[in-house]
Amino acid sequence: MGGDSHENMADLERQACMYENQCLGGTQEYSEEFKAIWHVTEPRCKSIVDAINNGSQSIIYESWREDMERNFGCPQPTNMTYWSWTGALAAAMDSGAYIKFVEMHTEMKSEMEAHRQCMFIYWHRLLLVVFENMLRGQGSQYACVTVPYYNWVGANNRVLSGTCSSLGDCSSITRELGGYTSGTQRTVAINGINNSGRCVPRGEWGSASVPGATSYASVRQQVFNGRNIGEMSPLVEQGCHNNVHSNLGGAMGTFASPSEPLFWSHHAMVDALHTIFHKCRVGTQRLTFAQKTAHPVAWTSCSRRDGGAFNPTDVITMRTGVNGVNPIEGSQDPRIGQYFSGVPNQFAGLMDVRDLGASSYSYELSGQLANMYNNCDGTSTPAPTTTSAPSTSASQPVTSAPVPTTPVPVASSAPTAATQPTRCSLFGWFFRRCGNGRILEAEHGWGLHGLRHSGGGNYPNDNNYYTPAAAPPSPQYNNNNNYNTPIPSPQISGNNNNNIPSSTPTSAPSPHYDGNNNNQDVVIVNKSNQYEERVSSWYDQTAIKMGGQCAEVMADLERQACMFQDQCMGGTADYSAEFKKIWGAKEPRCLTIVNAINSGEQPIKHETWREDMESFFGCPKPVSSTPSTDQNGGYGDVVQSATDTLLSVIQLN
Repeated sequence: MGGDSHENMADLERQACMYENQCLGGTQEYSEEFKAIWHVTEPRCKSIVDAINNGSQSIIYESWREDMERNFGCPQPTNMTYWSWTGALAAAMDSGAYIKFVEMHTEMKSEMEAHRQCMFIYWHRLLLVVFENMLRGQGSQYACVTVPYYNWVGANNRVLSGTCSSLGDCSSITRELGGYTSGTQRTVAINGINNSGRCVPRGEWGSASVPGATSYASVRQQVFNGRNIGEMSPLVEQGCHNNVHSNLGGAMGTFASPSEPLFWSHHAMVDALHTIFHKCRVGTQRLTFAQKTAHPVAWTSCSRRDGGAFNPTDVITMRTGVNGVNPIEGSQDPRIGQYFSGVPNQFAGLMDVRDLGASSYSYELSGQLANMYNNCDGTSTPAPTTTSAPSTSASQPVTSAPVPTTPVPVASSAPTAATQPTRCSLFGWFFRRCGNGRILEAEHGWGLHGLRHSGGGNYPNDNNYYTPAAAPPSPQYNNNNNYNTPIPSPQISGNNNNNIPSSTPTSAPSPHYDGNNNNQDVVIVNKSNQYEERVSSWYDQTAIKMGGQCAEVMADLERQACMFQDQCMGGTADYSAEFKKIWGAKEPRCLTIVNAINSGEQPIKHETWREDMESFFGCPKPVSSTPSTDQNGGYGDVVQSATDTLLSVIQLN
């Protein structure tokens, strides 16, 4: 580390405290009685561990854990999430299973169901669940591994508060998945055979701006502005989802993005946002499969990019194959087919994370995300809507199609309820239940953030061999929808909105529904940090000044946040031409809003918005210091590098 300097000594203490937290049973809190008698707050190491986990401090010496384990082992592990996660990733890459998920995301027919239409979230939920099943299947030591979610709303809080400046330094997960330091790659001859590292290309994360579309104000709009899944899904896809892909760049800027491990955490965050939407717009009551197919909010059809329309009972297309040659259904692939077993594979069967059989799960949410889940957007509850069954006008395929999965419902034990902080130890809420516990991580570090409980863990060895459907020719996609235009918010309650159509059948449960389990979609934990609290205070106080939380106030708060980014956070960069071409994207959500403000189409109604925001956040990066408007300079070279790298990896398997 460079000698016995003050900073090195401080870092050694951070290492020792974090080691106690992770390998010596955890860092315990003082009792309330002890605090009252001795007038103390909390143990020193707990303060240090909390600072590391919330990002206000960080351990500088990167290999501290390996070095300490080499000297002392890990006598009493508290949480092995990080080590299990990265170990499972490495094992999956070595086994050849990992690359199959890159293939499914890039295969033409599969990709046409995955992006730029209303089934974006449900398609990626299946991919995410099967990927996690695959990681758990890499060995018994990974049986409890989970995909950590990347809370980029927290990263936006930090950059807004002026404590960091990029996606790379505003989130610990970007560092802990290998970082973003520059380096070189070269080929060397070993025993006459040429070898190279074949690294997955990454963009300049250290200078990549945190998108305005990930701000608390903007994410709330994207989630709650959609009156149904058909509106919410493209709002999120074209908003925060695309913007994070673009700004991270490298492999993340291409359809080969699953090759970047951060892809999975990014999509876990998107998936968590849908879980919030489902509770707030659909409600908490469990729906049978028949109810799901007819629900006017949870299910809406839209046009397929290859013709026809999506139907709720359609089986999702997810095919493997190198460069799209001789594709087969992922469920038939001999390397990963077993991990589809028991997972619903129809679109409507994937709408509730509590009804995924043995793969059901729940998210641990805190702070702003917990507030969104608990309080929604604060609007009133409408009467349940009567509706008829949805139209099934899509043409039937002329070739044989995959058979829908109909797993026998698996009873699951009740998930852990969120415990009250005053009645439990520091780790009372943080416990893993192998077989039905899925631990997730958010933006503050690997240890103390995010749970995702599931009923999974045991995966059959038999494969589900389905008959693949032939891929139709791909028409040109005509992107006429501007998903950045605000939609009037529906009048829906912030509590239990059980908006079940009265005409839908309720007598028989779906094969994907077990009415006897007590699965939860979310576990709430009482945690926050100063950056999150500052942003929430600005949002809440400004909403009160403007007359309270309503659709127009929420829209204006997003306009303020986007304009603040444009004027005080370095500007609002456009996507590169290459990114737009690959993803069929137009421009970042905040850029659309800023342009509408500047043109007079959408003026900011709160006149003192700039003064109010500067009173909370200052003006960390005035627009005069704005860098190039092209967020992804040299993007084409990165795309080609990503393609070459992935081809070399595929050919090895």
